[in-house]
Amino acid sequence: MSISDYIQTQPLLPVAATLLLGIVVGDGLFRFLPILPSWSMLIWLSLMASCLCVEALLRRKPYAQSRLLLIAVFLAGMALADRAQRQAAFPFREDCQMSYEAVVTAEPQVRGKTLVCDLALVSIEGRQLDKAVNVKAHILRDTITGDWRRIRLGSGIEARSAMEPLRNYRKSNFDYARWLSCHGFRASTFVYVTEWRTAKVSLKPMTTMERLRLKAMGIRQRLVAQLNLGNDARQQSAVVAAMVLGHKQGIDRDMKDAFSVSGASHVLALSGLHLGIIYCILTLLLGRRRKHGWLTQAVVVLALWLYVLLVGMTPSIVRSAIMLSIHSLCMVGGRENISVNTLCLAAISLIVADPMCVWDLGFQLSFLAVLSIVTLYRPISHLLPKDGRLTGLSGVDMLLKAIWSTVAVSLAAQVGTAPLVAYYFGRFSCCFLLTNLVVMPCATVIIYCALAVLLTSFLPVVNHLLLIVLGRCSALLITAVTHIAALPGASVEGITINATETGCAYVLIGIACTLICHVSKLRGLSKLDAFSK
Repeated sequence: MSISDYIQTQPLLPVAATLLLGIVVGDGLFRFLPILPSWSMLIWLSLMASCLCVEALLRRKPYAQSRLLLIAVFLAGMALADRAQRQAAFPFREDCQMSYEAVVTAEPQVRGKTLVCDLALVSIEGRQLDKAVNVKAHILRDTITGDWRRIRLGSGIEARSAMEPLRNYRKSNFDYARWLSCHGFRASTFVYVTEWRTAKVSLKPMTTMERLRLKAMGIRQRLVAQLNLGNDARQQSAVVAAMVLGHKQGIDRDMKDAFSVSGASHVLALSGLHLGIIYCILTLLLGRRRKHGWLTQAVVVLALWLYVLLVGMTPSIVRSAIMLSIHSLCMVGGRENISVNTLCLAAISLIVADPMCVWDLGFQLSFLAVLSIVTLYRPISHLLPKDGRLTGLSGVDMLLKAIWSTVAVSLAAQVGTAPLVAYYFGRFSCCFLLTNLVVMPCATVIIYCALAVLLTSFLPVVNHLLLIVLGRCSALLITAVTHIAALPGASVEGITINATETGCAYVLIGIACTLICHVSKLRGLSKLDAFSK
């Protein structure tokens, strides 16, 4: 199949690529030409409307119509980027002290002498805002009185401080200020010990979704407490909470480094692996009967989205939920394949809802990993001959098939994410295959056990036994990860590449994959046509 034929089978692929390109170009134009007028978005929308009108007139020229549609999509991407950049602009006077009321929207974290909080400002100088403004705050702790302990998720505070634009405080490829902006923050502030106090504040400026998310975070905190494995197993409890509920605050830096060096960081970030396991659990519990199958899938999808809301709605987990929702719809219609088209639909949905998510690291890694798996898993899995050992039905053959399937998925995902990981973190894990052979089974058992623990809280004996099993599995996972991370040459450190070199790496990967696909087709030929005469 040629490239043009493949694109015709995946019609959303050029749309997603063009929309992404429009957002990137629009973002660059806005960042490097800040003098653009406030009505510049109307220019992109007018040009887009003109392209659509011309396209409607060219009914007998499909080639020109398709090009004009893509140009309109590109202009729509520029308009989305323009609007997103203006919404993310710094809305305060810099270095100007002001009084405000705010709500703590995430669990505070102790870092040195400060308490790091996510605040949603609901009023400034006694005037209630029309829409809450998210701010990253560092509150100086009073270690004598301990008043800072009263600041919790959902607490209201009154404070006085100066707002500052988001900045990067160290030079690296990871743009921390951009990352904060992608997550809705518009400023940062430092609050002194005597400049704040707890208070009751109104939540009216917060949107319905923000208030639902705040409620969900409170429920998540209570669920995290149910997964507590004891004071002697704090890191095990923290790893389980991260894998099941996306709560990473309890994991220390050494443990995060061990997971990163061994190539197991993806286990701690909620993504398709975790949501896929939960989807399988729900499907098994509710059954896959053809009669009323649409009702079963509707219940499963609703449960998945409630879980997504519970764990914070990160781009990677939302992407997984969109793809599984489409998969459920295809199952009801009798089609069960997840393709590049499905991935592109998920990307378009996320980008239109929040154009800034394009710059989120989780979004980039998640989509690159899934794109690589969808396109490369089958060619890699077919590298072994079909008439070999892996075709039987014995227990050994089934085990070998499972191992080779895990290896194929790991290789495919690594091909897609390795350049980006090297660009942001200067690291390449050399033991990712060994790690995934241990991590994948452990992660599956841990998620199953953790969900069973949450569902059997009213059965003390069963709950206690499940907690024991959960503790053993998490201990095994942590031990395996730390031992693999300690192996000589477990990772290559200090890699320094720029954005251009990263892009060239992906171009080379694309060329190599295309060549491999063409060569694999020739393997089945007894002789080449060029030498047949």
